[in-house]
Amino acid sequence: MNAPRQGLFASLLIVSFALHTFLLVIATTHQLNENRASQGQLMTSQLVADSLSELEPANTVSLALVANRYATNPSVASIRILDANKQVLATSGMAKTRQGEVFVRDALQNEKKVGTVEITLIQPSIGEILRTQWLAILASLFIHFLIWLAYRAIARPTRSEYLARINQENHLKHEIQRLTQALALEKQNTVTLVAQAQQQAKAQPKPRIEKNPAEQTQLDHETLALNIQFYDPKQLLSSVNQSVSVPYFKLCQLFLDKSIDLCSRHYQMDATQIRVVQEFNAEGAILSTTLEKPHALECLMMVGAVFQLLAEVLYKRYREDKRFALQTRGAVTSAVDAMQLDAIEASKRLTQHLHAKEAALHLSHDQLKTIQNSYELVAMPNPSNIMTRHAFMINGMNEQCATLAQNLRTEILMGKKAKVSSESSDIPAS
Repeated sequence: MNAPRQGLFASLLIVSFALHTFLLVIATTHQLNENRASQGQLMTSQLVADSLSELEPANTVSLALVANRYATNPSVASIRILDANKQVLATSGMAKTRQGEVFVRDALQNEKKVGTVEITLIQPSIGEILRTQWLAILASLFIHFLIWLAYRAIARPTRSEYLARINQENHLKHEIQRLTQALALEKQNTVTLVAQAQQQAKAQPKPRIEKNPAEQTQLDHETLALNIQFYDPKQLLSSVNQSVSVPYFKLCQLFLDKSIDLCSRHYQMDATQIRVVQEFNAEGAILSTTLEKPHALECLMMVGAVFQLLAEVLYKRYREDKRFALQTRGAVTSAVDAMQLDAIEASKRLTQHLHAKEAALHLSHDQLKTIQNSYELVAMPNPSNIMTRHAFMINGMNEQCATLAQNLRTEILMGKKAKVSSESSDIPAS
């Protein structure tokens, strides 16, 4: 039961300690510079006063003794005493090769320059400053270590919180496994039924009924399609192995199937009336339905909303575990006559104009009236063709739809039984 994000907090403490040490060195350097300036001015004044009587006439022996006396100061690198013609009369110093700050003062006698005094004071290096401040640096390191220990003790979750988190994760894991098994069984049954149907079709071939163009056009206008695509601007899908992407696609399909099942029950529809045209792959998934059944449009849009909530939960969870995951986007459309596009192809093209977590729709005027009170719609920005000019972005839902979507998402994640009787009373009027 470790504290959350210990690594990040440790990194912040390291940065804090480094910044504290840097500021300590800066403050010490500034203080030493001020002290060195005061000391240099004072020593040059004293040296001029002590050597003034020996400069004219020049007494090099006495000047050398005076310079040696001042050079015993450990902060003095070198001393030079010069005459009025810049000739060196005396030098001293125990660290003449050290770099430092030079202080110069002229020696004046009766307002006449009789010589010059130069004193070089040692400028300590960063290493010397750190050696002088080792106690303060060690104290700072100890304080940061105490803060680290305090964080581990305070931020560590309690046993009950830890157990609750483990139980929730295990429950979610078991629920996903259960849904995966149910999906596999359903697929197996579907394959068996399809095989039986094909055998019967071969034994008793049915005459093909040709539909006239008018009927085909009417059918197209009665068809709605929901396209869900992955938002992948960095082209991550092309860089991951199938051993990583295929299980992720299956889990997304599992959530989509569960969303179809619960939304169909809520709107009193048969789940088979929402057809899975394309299961999840690198290009996303496609659903279609017709307007023959009441509330088909509301049901399809709710499927998209519930799946988007599930996909966001899955994305956050996988990203926390450093696993491959992508955000999604979706669009619901009917046929677009102006571009000669059926509902499925129109939904694909419209979805490509969206970014992560965005949803859009392109519907007829009568279809828009059906859902305008349930969804907040705004015109698509920067339309590029006829379809996008008449399309709308879904900017929000009313309280009833939002609550329903949240409840269905929670029911799928937590594995609760659907409450059909209470949900049926919430079905909007035709």
